Amino acid sequence: MNLKFFLRAIPTMLLCATISATLASSKAADAPSPAASPSAATAKTSAKADAIKKARLTALKNQVGLTTDQEAKAQPIIDKYVDDRQAAKGDRAKLADLKKQYDSDINAILTPEQQTKLTASKAARAEKIKAARAAKAASKASPSASPAKSN
Repeated sequence: MNLKFFLRAIPTMLLCATISATLASSKAADAPSPAASPSAATAKTSAKADAIKKARLTALKNQVGLTTDQEAKAQPIIDKYVDDRQAAKGDRAKLADLKKQYDSDINAILTPEQQTKLTASKAARAEKIKAARAAKAASKASPSASPAKSN
């Protein structure tokens, strides 16, 4: 490490520390009272759940081309699934059961062609995730390509 590096790094670190302290103090001042906190958290959770529900319906429409009638049937299934997932709070066995039930309920309203499209879409997504994980593991396992500098 050389002196130029430290002369550049120190003011940058001080600036970052000042900015983060300012942001932290402004957030503390804007924080709601503890009495209002549960309702704010509930509203935030509800908004997040609504966004998830909407995204799931949109994804399903894009994947298989739902009809209007199928959308009306899928909406309560999706709503129940998202609500039940949030209630499960990380219980893996319950989450697995919920997923199986959700898949079964959705397949019941789809045509055989749509079921095939959905299965293909799920398989493609799984392959994409596997490839991303493999690439990430490979990048962690390989040593850095940049040579070390010596002074």
